[in-house]
Amino acid sequence: MAKSRLTETPPPQKVVQRATKKKRSPETATNSAKAEKSVTKITKGSSTSEPETALSEQVEPSEKSTEYTPVSATDASDLGAKSNDETLPEPSPSPSIVEFACDARELNDYIQTLKSSIYSNNNHVILSNILIEADAATRQLHLTAYNLEFGIQASFEANVNQSGKLTLPATILADILGKFPKSRVTLKSSWEIIKGSDVPSVSATLTASRSKHVIRGLTADEFPAIKSLEQKLVTIPASVLIAVLKASLFAVSSEETKRILTGANFQLSHDAERGLSQLRVWTTDGHRIAMVVGFSESSDSDILNTRNVQFTVPTKVLRVLERTLNPTDRVAIYYETEPDNSNNFVAFEWNNWRLTAQLLEGKYPNCDQIIAPYRHELSHQIVVEKLSFLKALERLASHSDKSHVTAIFEFDLDSQQVRISLNNTLSSGTEIVDAKLFGCDFRIKCDIRYLIDTVKAVSSSDLRMLMATPTAPILIAPFGIPASGTEAKECEYIIAPQE
Repeated sequence: MAKSRLTETPPPQKVVQRATKKKRSPETATNSAKAEKSVTKITKGSSTSEPETALSEQVEPSEKSTEYTPVSATDASDLGAKSNDETLPEPSPSPSIVEFACDARELNDYIQTLKSSIYSNNNHVILSNILIEADAATRQLHLTAYNLEFGIQASFEANVNQSGKLTLPATILADILGKFPKSRVTLKSSWEIIKGSDVPSVSATLTASRSKHVIRGLTADEFPAIKSLEQKLVTIPASVLIAVLKASLFAVSSEETKRILTGANFQLSHDAERGLSQLRVWTTDGHRIAMVVGFSESSDSDILNTRNVQFTVPTKVLRVLERTLNPTDRVAIYYETEPDNSNNFVAFEWNNWRLTAQLLEGKYPNCDQIIAPYRHELSHQIVVEKLSFLKALERLASHSDKSHVTAIFEFDLDSQQVRISLNNTLSSGTEIVDAKLFGCDFRIKCDIRYLIDTVKAVSSSDLRMLMATPTAPILIAPFGIPASGTEAKECEYIIAPQE
């Protein structure tokens, strides 16, 4: 059978008649003959210079098309079967039955963490659910939450009686488990076909002690798959990653119009001389910049040994990571990029957890060029105790409002003091802080809110402020003894001055 030139599907040139042939009436035969002659006349009268089209091939009758070929009963039944297969939708596969038992508190801890990554305003019902997969062969329970931007997966041991999977609403499941007593909980699923629907209805029965609760869910087939990443970049202590995130995420922008600035820019490299892997994180909102470097032991990754890798991770992903990590853990970072640099992904894996996220697209600004031209001109410096400086700033912030946030700093070299003042229409305040000053008397203005956030991020006992001119960016760096329990790291913060 010839194929159509446009759609590459068989054209309806031949008509297969029914198995039972009906006798045509004289009137029907006459009309049919007239139609054939008319079509033949039109076809012969058409211009021969015009190219033949697929449509003319379909309209032009053949001599065989007027004959009636009987179809055997066997062929008719085969055609009927094919027709039914093409027109009727395939029935939905039966959901698997899940049955397992585990510690109620342990299950609750995992569910509560997964719930934190689920958005409350999901447009898809399935994304409000947690995927539960039970594996009897490995005696493992796998839990997954996914919001299409990032997903969290967790696995732990359980007594699995029957392998299978289903999804249950995270909010209801977390609420019930959070109120269960300290005991073992049993989950067994079931399904049924509701009248008027061909889609299976799934439910799960939770039993613990004298409690029994039934939750209606959805089949696991509807749950979207999370991208699997296999290319490992580096493994670093969780304490290093936590310290880097705490020292930098405060400077991230919250404006969605600057989407690339709503994430933290990761720059991974290998220091061959010191035999260390280096994680450098940049964050900025356009008014302030944070740059924090964390170090780890040498990487066994061939990628970092040959080139540097950088990508921008959404802040909401890093906040979840920061809350979930234990400082004693070790975190493996996986990274994969598409050939056209679109839909890039990163994954963080530790213990029995894995967090996979889609990266932000776009080129992150080169933040170092903001301060680079002034590095050799930073002749004005002060060293001040962090705690006393922070308390003075917080007291002055009581006088600030939306229109009055500018604090004036006056550095007195003779008295080795810093005088800070802030005024508004209703109140004003002045604070004097002892400090070590280098250079000459100096005066500068800056937003007190940005300065407070930056001072809080510094983990050392003292801090150092370096300035070139009253209109040049202010560089702030830790100085003195690092706070107890913090990882050694390199930090620099930049604040734009007020004119």
